[in-house]
Amino acid sequence: MKKFQYQLVRYMHDRVTAEFVNVGIVVFQPDTNFLHGRFVSKFSRISQFFSDVNGQDLITALRQFEKELEITSTRLSELFTNYATLTEITNSILPKDDSCLICSDLLFRIDLDPMSALDDLFDRLVNKYIQDADKELHDDKTAWRKVYKQYFDKYEVTTKLKPHTVQTNHDHIEFDKAWKNGVWNCYQTLALDLKRNDTIKNKIYKWSGILSELENSKQDLHVYFLTVSPKTNGAMNKFLEDTFLSRNSNSLKVTLVKEDQADEFVASIKKEIEEHQV
Repeated sequence: MKKFQYQLVRYMHDRVTAEFVNVGIVVFQPDTNFLHGRFVSKFSRISQFFSDVNGQDLITALRQFEKELEITSTRLSELFTNYATLTEITNSILPKDDSCLICSDLLFRIDLDPMSALDDLFDRLVNKYIQDADKELHDDKTAWRKVYKQYFDKYEVTTKLKPHTVQTNHDHIEFDKAWKNGVWNCYQTLALDLKRNDTIKNKIYKWSGILSELENSKQDLHVYFLTVSPKTNGAMNKFLEDTFLSRNSNSLKVTLVKEDQADEFVASIKKEIEEHQV
């Protein structure tokens, strides 16, 4: 068994809120001059957490970091190249400044083979985390099918809705379910009954960013979030309300709908549609 050092490489989205996601692993074993890293290769995975991330710049920065690691690795056997800790190496490549990339504190592990350990750490601490978030983000569709669709079908509203794309200054935002009566009424299911608070927060931050972008649209919008929220997490529900409802403006209105309001809420939509068609 051999002891080695490792650090998590993180993308820090916002230093004020300390939002981050793990994007890589670096492993170092001084006795054998083993120095290798593994990093995410697709920025689409990071955009699951942060909708406004500049993915191409992030991937470029990671590739440059990886290249510098490879150069340092080839020099470890040189006479005057001597690093006692991985922190010395990563600090020389990635100084602590305002960069979006940061390294965690120094960590240690014992394993038979550092390369196998690198693969295992990457799968457990980077890849699995992102894959889990990816899976949870798709729970919105499950929440629609299992919670809200029955009410939209019951009141024959489902067939009245159609997809709508909102053009903004920098993007276009798509809603699967919408209808217009002077303003565009857009419905988005939001599943927040997830295991980890950080995943819930990341999802809220993501949609907060989208709402911010929607404020740049020239259309008048009313976005309804059909929520499935944690039953026992009052603090998280308050965080959701404070974050989303603060986005209300002259051209953008935001409403949160809870599961126990679904029947009455969809009945009111049916009535509005019928009145609009008269």
